[in-house]
Amino acid sequence: METYTMSQKELNRVAIFDQLIAGSLTQARASELLGLSLRQVKRKVKLYRLRGAKSLVHASRGRPSNNRLDPLITDQAIGLVREYYLDFKPTFAAEKLAEVHGLKIGHEKLRLAMIEAGLWKVKERKINVHVWRERRAALGELVQADGSLHAWFEDRAPKCTLLAFIDDATSRPLELQFCDGESTKNLMAATDEYIRVHGRPVAVYVDRGGVYKVNNHNANDDKITQYERVLNELDIELIHARSPQAKGRVERLFGTLQDRLVKELRLANISTIEEANKFMADIYLPKHNAQFAVKPKESQDRHRSIEDYNLDQIFVTKEERSINQDFTVQYHTRWFQLDRKQPTLVFPKNKITINEHYSGTITLTLRTATLNFKEIAKRPDKIKPEPEPVKTYKQYIPPATHPWRLYKQKRDISTLVH
Repeated sequence: METYTMSQKELNRVAIFDQLIAGSLTQARASELLGLSLRQVKRKVKLYRLRGAKSLVHASRGRPSNNRLDPLITDQAIGLVREYYLDFKPTFAAEKLAEVHGLKIGHEKLRLAMIEAGLWKVKERKINVHVWRERRAALGELVQADGSLHAWFEDRAPKCTLLAFIDDATSRPLELQFCDGESTKNLMAATDEYIRVHGRPVAVYVDRGGVYKVNNHNANDDKITQYERVLNELDIELIHARSPQAKGRVERLFGTLQDRLVKELRLANISTIEEANKFMADIYLPKHNAQFAVKPKESQDRHRSIEDYNLDQIFVTKEERSINQDFTVQYHTRWFQLDRKQPTLVFPKNKITINEHYSGTITLTLRTATLNFKEIAKRPDKIKPEPEPVKTYKQYIPPATHPWRLYKQKRDISTLVH
């Protein structure tokens, strides 16, 4: 006896077609109940008379799909994943199979095949409820900046930091730079590179880390960091986020990069910061933006010109020092000796500004003048005055004819007489 599976919807249709065959239901009424056209009802009634309830079951049920993937291709894909892309996510693995091996397979089909082969586990989706913030309208209107300390080179090199600047309107990373840490020096270097290429953004969105904000003993927010001063001089608004979710764009970017970029660096056998930065600029960043960037609401670029700004004098750390009496200046553990000839009058105890560029170049300025100086190994020794010779006096013995002795003799004789 032949058996076949029917859905509840098909079972409900059996009763209607039985009434059609019995003549207790008109075809017009049946088309309303079934949601089919009258022509479809007439065609299905003829099939029902010939084949019965089986005619209501889709003819392709139980048969392999015409669009099914060749099992040989699936096996080949799984073999390549086992050999080269074992820790890759299905979407990224499918891209690499097409890019490197010329094997085109849909990421969803590969995901199912990887699950069946035990190479991928289905993850439970967590529902996080956050207040949604609409994207900015145009490129350069808001840029989110942050750093991520991670094992970017896995076990081939020590951990390092990736500094990222991502546009809020387009999700385009405009600058990605590897460095040894999220310091003021490295942050200035990355920001300088970004601004020289794209221009000045309207605002930069950062967290409340020490390099971005003075957090201790700053209740009135009257103290600012060196980086905040730089952005103020460039007329760029600095916005401090109060939670990681507030700057979710850059946080999600790091999530993507920690998966994809780490593997790309592994495939390219890159294990140094210099090689990684070159790979990032020349190969990875254009490909990433082509795949993940979105179209902004407005086509206008809000980045502003840098023509009126001397970036070499802005991207510096500035600290004040006093000139010593010997015209030397101490800066941390370093000493500078001012030259005799200067473009302006210089006196001891004058307050000067020491400007250190992130490249290590140092300039000294007093008012608007740049001073001439040279670095010395240590502060010159003070010239000590030679001590005056100690005068030694020979004991003086008065002679016998000295008035003092004559007076004493007379006094002694007078005493004897009386």
